[in-house]
Amino acid sequence: MEEEKVKKSLIAGSVGLGTIAAVAGTAAIYSSFIEPYWFDIKKVTIKLPRLPEAFKGVHIVQISDFHLGFHFRTRHINKMAEKIQELQPDLVIFTGDLVNSKRSRRSAVKSIPGLKSIEAPLGKFAVLGNHDYLEDIDTISELLRKSGFELLVNENRKLKKGNDSFYIAGLDDYLQGEADIEKSLEGIPEDQFTLLLAHEPDYFKVSSKFPIDLQLSGHSHGGQVRMPLYGPIITSRMGRKYHTGHYESEEKHLYTNRGMGTTHLPFRFFCRPEITSIVLE
Repeated sequence: MEEEKVKKSLIAGSVGLGTIAAVAGTAAIYSSFIEPYWFDIKKVTIKLPRLPEAFKGVHIVQISDFHLGFHFRTRHINKMAEKIQELQPDLVIFTGDLVNSKRSRRSAVKSIPGLKSIEAPLGKFAVLGNHDYLEDIDTISELLRKSGFELLVNENRKLKKGNDSFYIAGLDDYLQGEADIEKSLEGIPEDQFTLLLAHEPDYFKVSSKFPIDLQLSGHSHGGQVRMPLYGPIITSRMGRKYHTGHYESEEKHLYTNRGMGTTHLPFRFFCRPEITSIVLE
């Protein structure tokens, strides 16, 4: 009788281990081969009290963190570009990390036609990320320009629509570049609506003290691997406090995009690559 109990216990244990192994294997396949390429079009409306009348309802598409050369290739850029064109944005924003490392230049060059095919009547603007500095930064800057993006490095541009205008300011990367917010905002009247592009979201702790209305960031990848009810398992430097989505502090707003690619490990789990469709009201 005792021997029979032992046999049943061993059988139950092996079944349990087998189930765990099967679940783990399925999760590994899903997080490696399915979720990293299952794009999420995240639709967001942000209400901004200083937004000029002519820009109410303006549609921005934000993309970030391609990390080209590390499991994100030209075919993925082309697929992303098609989805963006279907959204018909007024303005397209890229918030840094075109490439992943020194071995990524070839993938970036191949991706130029796909990125160039993205069109937006108010323009396409970009800033640099920390991984972009792992390559020759002049080369990466030129690749972004060849892709049709206007690169902002501690500078700003004025956009006009009808009789109204607003400013887009772009910050150099905080971790690897020479971020200078005062230079980025130079010449912008304090009463003018200002959109700040900054790769690292936690820079909001600094920028929210300046006359900006909305900061758009990436960098964090949303943690890349998130657990239900817990959130990201690991977060990156300058992407820990404001790692995912929309944040507000005293009428200053931040949106952190989860990025398109991956880095360090080629996994995404409960953290799909994100194309953010933002309507300003």
